[in-house]
Amino acid sequence: MKTVLYRGSLKSCNYHCSYCPFSKHGAARNELEKDRKQWFSFAKNYREQAFGQKICAVMVTPYGEALVHPWYWEGLACMSACSFTKAVGAQTNLSFLPQTALEIYAGNGGIVKKLRLWATFHPEMTTVAQFAEKCRLLAAEGITLCAGAVGVPQNMALLQQLRAALPQEIYLWINRMDGLGRAYTQDEIQCFSDIDPYFYRELQVHPADASQCLDRLFLEGDGKRRLCNISAAYQECRRKACTCYLAYGGREHLVNQLLFGPLPLFRIPRMPKAAFLDIEGTLLAASTERQKMRQAGVPLEIKKALEVLAYREGTLLFFATTLPYQEARKRCQNIWHLFSGGVFAAGAHIVLRSQKEQCIRGRQQIQEGTDTRERTFFFALDEQVIGYLQPVQKAFSARMLVYRANDGHCYKVTLLRARQIQWSEKEAEQVRQCLPHQLSKTVRCLVEGHCMQIVAAQASKAAGVRMVCGWLGIGLEHVFAAGDASEDVQMKKMCGC
Repeated sequence: MKTVLYRGSLKSCNYHCSYCPFSKHGAARNELEKDRKQWFSFAKNYREQAFGQKICAVMVTPYGEALVHPWYWEGLACMSACSFTKAVGAQTNLSFLPQTALEIYAGNGGIVKKLRLWATFHPEMTTVAQFAEKCRLLAAEGITLCAGAVGVPQNMALLQQLRAALPQEIYLWINRMDGLGRAYTQDEIQCFSDIDPYFYRELQVHPADASQCLDRLFLEGDGKRRLCNISAAYQECRRKACTCYLAYGGREHLVNQLLFGPLPLFRIPRMPKAAFLDIEGTLLAASTERQKMRQAGVPLEIKKALEVLAYREGTLLFFATTLPYQEARKRCQNIWHLFSGGVFAAGAHIVLRSQKEQCIRGRQQIQEGTDTRERTFFFALDEQVIGYLQPVQKAFSARMLVYRANDGHCYKVTLLRARQIQWSEKEAEQVRQCLPHQLSKTVRCLVEGHCMQIVAAQASKAAGVRMVCGWLGIGLEHVFAAGDASEDVQMKKMCGC
């Protein structure tokens, strides 16, 4: 979903933090009027043009403090009222008067459930108690928000107090401190990570890649466009790395979608109860790149995100793959222990591993020690299919692999060609037509490059996800699903992804 980051000409702030240049810039009347006109012009253009450009969200990222000015609340309200708008919001120090601001927002047709606030704690200007109380008040009004602060080592105790004072459901992020002049110590990293489970991302190097930045736009009040807040001209990026969350958090990357949902720039965690993830092309590199990356396994950035979800958030992780169980295990050895089973063989083999020994910190979906027994289910193929496919494999110069359950029943057949010879959808239909009419209705042929997977007609990733969630009693609205193949479309749509 495309998000616009907006920054007007506002360069003044009502706070006076010693480290901030905008606290020293006065709010001249002509500058404020210029900013107000730019903002309303942007809001008008958004209402008229955003739908056609597939833009559905706006986030204000000002140099100063925008939400102390009523026109920002008016504009956010008008844009939230558009049926195609998913979310509107702003970065703020929370210094506005909540009751007055929300009256302006509601009076202009604002929809509260679409409002997102990124709230920054400034210890020089407010106390932990005051800031936490305002966060609780806004959350009670139905506003979704995150809170956070710069990771200044000297403020460690204050930030720990803030984490304790905030409701658990409000995410408290920690930004890396620029200008520290030294690396964080291991103790500091551990303390900040205890506050913010995603702090490790602030310490990673995220190499710039403009090809991942097509679903967001940074727009200034004078109309200048950029890919993000630190890039140069629109669709041109000369940066070597994405050095802040607004840069790396808006990229089209599995981790952003998995951790922060379809609109990750608002920095509000998704926290799904369960996640179903494709392997080839999603957790692992696509087939064309696999050979050189086979030894590396799942990338470290993805592995760490999965660890946080499994151990800190209590999310149950599942594979959703066309690979058979044993092959999936071999490919994903470095993360296998984090997963509770999955949907294998294009939905023909479904596994829910026992949770009895799983120890999860934080939010728990299955309590430690409960007896959730392992479950396995196969969608069996009619044995006659194998006999009819034997002459077909010769006609198409393919090798046939037959996969069987422990009881001997066949659940998948793969027709494997040389890697450079790709199957087509037309050929898949020809293979299916080689079966007698009634038998052909019982199978599904799935093309994946040089592999053709043949499974029972009822088998699919979507059906497998629905079955596992039924076993666990988890609603599909609380599930995340990811994959990059046509086989994944129905699964993702079913989960609202």
